[in-house]
Amino acid sequence: MTPVTRVVRAGAVLAVALVFAFGVAAPPERCPTVTTAELHGSAQAAVDWFARNQEADGSWLYDYDAGTDRAKPEYNVVRHAGAVMGLYQAAAAGLPRALDSADRGTGWTRDRLTTRDDWSAVFLGGEIATGASALFVAGLDIRREATGDRRYDALMRRLGRFLVAQTEPSGAVLASYDPIRDRPVPGEYSKYYTGEAYWALARLHLTFPREEWGEAADRIGAYLATKRDDVEGNRWPIEDHWAAYGLASTVRFPERRRPPLTDDEADYARTLAILFGTETRWISQRLGPWGVVVRGAHEPRGGGYGVMGEGLTGLWRASLADPRLADLRGPIAERATCMAGLAVDAQSDADDAAGEKNPSRVEGAWFRDGETRMDDQQHALAALLRTQAIVRAGGGSDGADDETPATWLWALILLLALNPVRAAFGVPRRALARSDAISTVLLGGAAGALLVLAASAVAPPLLDALDVSDPSFRTAAGIVAVVAGIADLFRRPPPSEPAFLLVARPAVLVLALGAGADRGILPSAVAMAIGIAVLAALVATEAAAGDRPRTLRWMARLLAAGLIAGGITLVIDGVFDV
Repeated sequence: MTPVTRVVRAGAVLAVALVFAFGVAAPPERCPTVTTAELHGSAQAAVDWFARNQEADGSWLYDYDAGTDRAKPEYNVVRHAGAVMGLYQAAAAGLPRALDSADRGTGWTRDRLTTRDDWSAVFLGGEIATGASALFVAGLDIRREATGDRRYDALMRRLGRFLVAQTEPSGAVLASYDPIRDRPVPGEYSKYYTGEAYWALARLHLTFPREEWGEAADRIGAYLATKRDDVEGNRWPIEDHWAAYGLASTVRFPERRRPPLTDDEADYARTLAILFGTETRWISQRLGPWGVVVRGAHEPRGGGYGVMGEGLTGLWRASLADPRLADLRGPIAERATCMAGLAVDAQSDADDAAGEKNPSRVEGAWFRDGETRMDDQQHALAALLRTQAIVRAGGGSDGADDETPATWLWALILLLALNPVRAAFGVPRRALARSDAISTVLLGGAAGALLVLAASAVAPPLLDALDVSDPSFRTAAGIVAVVAGIADLFRRPPPSEPAFLLVARPAVLVLALGAGADRGILPSAVAMAIGIAVLAALVATEAAAGDRPRTLRWMARLLAAGLIAGGITLVIDGVFDV
């Protein structure tokens, strides 16, 4: 095989690796920029949707199909309470018509309360859902804070006592209460009611700090952080945006010292940040130029944009108060504003509504497959409102993001990809016999090293231009490293290669892009210097000895196995980065 053929072959392999990296493993992400004015306008449009689509009794349009102009007859009391709460958030932000609509929704809810000895709960028939009372008391507390009106203090306390009664000693929150048997339903938990109760009780503690609420909230917080998934049989941790709300309130407890979260709660906040960050990247890739092809056809609904935004904005607020989460502040802010931008773009505006059968039910709403639901507007509204603080703060990141792999780790993985022991087999025997063998290897290796350093140098602007995030490309580079390591493990070393191709291998160039995006050119420079020095030493040894011992082959395989392990490390780090 001629040198030209080898270069063409290497170029083809590199092209395939780059197409895989940028096309499949780390496709472009769509993250529209967004301003506070745009967030405000989108939130106001959602408020106006609620105001237009509210019934005389205070309920709202629940589930609507624009194609048929029909609303489904069912209603959900938990989502109604959530709408009340979301509108009170809008009222606290000063949005017109939000307070009046929320108060009318409160009137509907108060007409559907049931009372026992010392507590009250929201009840629409069947079993009493804990989540409805939790969201209702949170909404009333937001109203109290925004208006100074204390008319609902007694009701808030009665609702709070119901939540405490539903909380087990372990901190688990039972999902419902049986009004016929007059007792909580044992062993029945909800995906979200626990986080809702946590947030509601945390807010009550901030409002009434000398009462019982803080102890119950802390109990639930500890349960969420340490036991919930095991007790409730969750195979994977839940992306619980309500728990993020609760953490953001917990860090404000007046009696807390620094840091305000327990170690378990801080670890839990970090886990939630990873979950929300990963999901946000997936959604933004799905909405990219060819995301449907490589990420599937699933389209988020308004509630999906909203819960991601609510979770991220809650964790951002927690990171402002707890120094152990400071390194997450910037990445969380970036993901939250990305999700808010996507939500703004997905909202139906006046032009979208103009061609529909009932424009008043379309404008300001979020649709999927022609259908919208009340909580699509509620969750998106809350997320847009809460993201404004992040945009105003410019992300609010005064802590360095040190979540990327260390410089030494990138350098080690690059050195393993170069695999100087294996590369030594690529120097032909006839070259070893010449007096200039070492200088030829050094010059060729230096040329390859310059190409690798160039890849690291162009990585940041290249990834920015292609709208590829650093964690996504880190994942792609890790996959390439694993594939290259497996190939090196089972494939015979090359019999003859130009020296610059032994250094600037396709896998090394892809990894150099990832290292450059994360840590600049330093890891590549260190790896190339060590790798070429080792390669030259091995060539010199072989030239003097005239043979290639079996030991070197096993050393080459050992380095290949190390490359596989390093690639897996990069994949895990990229996937679980915020």
